[in-house]
Amino acid sequence: MSQPESARPLIASGMARQLAAFRGALDSGMPRVGWKIGINDPAAQQRLGLGATLVGWLDGRRVLPQGQPYRPPAGSKPRIEAEVAVRLASDVPAGADLDDARAAIAAVAPAIEFVDAAKPLSPLDALLASDILHDGVLFGSELPLAAVSGLVAQGFPAVKLNGAPVRSGLPGRYPEDLAEVVAHVANVLAENGEALQAGDRIICGSYIDPFDIVPGDEVVADFGPLGLVAFHVA
Repeated sequence: MSQPESARPLIASGMARQLAAFRGALDSGMPRVGWKIGINDPAAQQRLGLGATLVGWLDGRRVLPQGQPYRPPAGSKPRIEAEVAVRLASDVPAGADLDDARAAIAAVAPAIEFVDAAKPLSPLDALLASDILHDGVLFGSELPLAAVSGLVAQGFPAVKLNGAPVRSGLPGRYPEDLAEVVAHVANVLAENGEALQAGDRIICGSYIDPFDIVPGDEVVADFGPLGLVAFHVA
């Protein structure tokens, strides 16, 4: 997976700003959590002139414990995405083949990413500098890698808002082999002076089109064999 030459200067500029913020947050005591895939919708990639997904970081200060309400930041426009997270058992260097990337995956879990539509979607450098709209993340319980196979074909994830179905998994958003995501993140990080480490998690992109949430909402995302994740908006 590679980006077109025309997009690379903006991507490089945006990644430099994004990762400077990441390093500053770590220096200030933020727990390291991992990374996120952004813009995995092929139509959105085409609109933005991309040839591959983007990579951002997960804010360790904004990991929502299961059972706790989500509190949107003041002035935000909160939306959610339904994703799958992988957790790594070992470092993954740039250039790792798919067998090594797959072997590094310790477990998978359902996840909800909270995004802020008030952040800029364009130009590319601003999108990346603001961490691809990221606000926070909720992880479900972990299972072995095999549990994630064929989710969309089975009709998952199926997401309800206040008891009514609103989204289900869309084809074409995920590779069948999540090792492709792991290898891609390792390569992107290496190009930008970072590395994929043991213990890192990666949320692998949204299975659904994001939707708005407001205080009082109840969201339940059924990932079938991966289990449920649910939260209330405070």
